[in-house]
Amino acid sequence: MFTIEEDFHSWLMDQAAALRARDYESLDRDHLAEELELMGARERRELRSELKILLLHLLKLKFQPGLRHRQHSWRNSIVEAREQIGDILKDSPGIFQGKRDEVLADVYLRARDKAARESRLPRGTFPEACPWTFEQIIDPDFFPGVTKA
Repeated sequence: MFTIEEDFHSWLMDQAAALRARDYESLDRDHLAEELELMGARERRELRSELKILLLHLLKLKFQPGLRHRQHSWRNSIVEAREQIGDILKDSPGIFQGKRDEVLADVYLRARDKAARESRLPRGTFPEACPWTFEQIIDPDFFPGVTKA
């Protein structure tokens, strides 16, 4: 058996084999528990990153309507982020751990700051709190500031 310090991948395979064989004495329980927690944290970071991208481009659509030539790119980013978020939520419906609104509020503030930096518009141009519900931002037909032709 490999140790986690010697060869991470081989250690993982050894741990998986020990679990399947029900060889619980061979399990590196402390490191295994830590790695499982880290996996969950990585997935939460990925979700937060996709939410930030989604909110950033929703803000750009809404508050930079004069940049019509960029809207196609922003819409594509929005669609892609929604797909990624949907995949994460399908695989891990409990990922928010009952804190969906708190996560959305926190991520929105970061997206707002980034929107102000990238657009060079005053931060006050963008609402202080997220102007949309979670249901709105993941709605595939929701594109604020864009009128349907």
